[in-house]
Amino acid sequence: MDVIFARGLIKSFRGKLVLKGLTFSVKKGSITGFVGPNGAGKTTTIKILSGLLRKDEGEIYILEEDPWDNPRLRKKVSVIFTKLPYPSNDTVREYLEDLNSVFHGDLARLIKEFNLQDHMRKRVSQLSSGQAQKIQLIASLLKNPELVIADEPTANLDPQARIEFYDMVKALARDYGVTFFISSHILSELERVIDHVVFIDDGMVKALGELSYVESMVKGEEILILVRDKERALQVLKDFNPVVDGPYIKVRNEMRKVIDILDDNHVEVLSVRKVSLDDVFRKLSGV
Repeated sequence: MDVIFARGLIKSFRGKLVLKGLTFSVKKGSITGFVGPNGAGKTTTIKILSGLLRKDEGEIYILEEDPWDNPRLRKKVSVIFTKLPYPSNDTVREYLEDLNSVFHGDLARLIKEFNLQDHMRKRVSQLSSGQAQKIQLIASLLKNPELVIADEPTANLDPQARIEFYDMVKALARDYGVTFFISSHILSELERVIDHVVFIDDGMVKALGELSYVESMVKGEEILILVRDKERALQVLKDFNPVVDGPYIKVRNEMRKVIDILDDNHVEVLSVRKVSLDDVFRKLSGV
């Protein structure tokens, strides 16, 4: 089942076309990354999916319903933003209990699972960015959502808080079957958690599918190698058509085979990695 289905989505502002026939889908139970350069149309798409903005043309369905002005979907879909919207004087307990008076979730269980017992008397305005996003995640779960849409949820978090946030996302997808659709520009960390990706640029989808498939579209068997003696390595690997990429040597072949050849020729390998989602981003966006 597709939790999100978009076909031929078009949106313009003051005569400027922002979404140019966007077509993609998100499978139930997946953690899908929504990536692309600034100005690609990510935020506009998120707003349409969240029911905050109306499409001009095309089809858009969330759980088989149009999200625009649809109160039924608000009971099934949660949205997480970069910053937590809150009444400035509320304590954490007041904020969550007010929300729970509407959604009737298992707040006590969530507080325990997220280790928030020691923070319940704090004012929400006093929380760190990481704690505030944890509160948003808990708030999003009070309605037992089928889908969580997150727009740059880790943008203001330090590295440790970002890791903790994505660890929670993985656990929730695994244990509760929640589908996540996450927009982010911090691709190195997003790559740790997503299993599918939709890449857009200039209002159009450039690539989509399982993460491994999208990466293979760009890289094939491409790997990046950092060696002690670059000139010697280039000579040894000449049959693989090596390309210098900054401090790395880029080759297209099986990783184990390339490393074995370098070892056999006494070239010290300092590090080796497959091409990442960042590399896919640069390739598809022409950066």
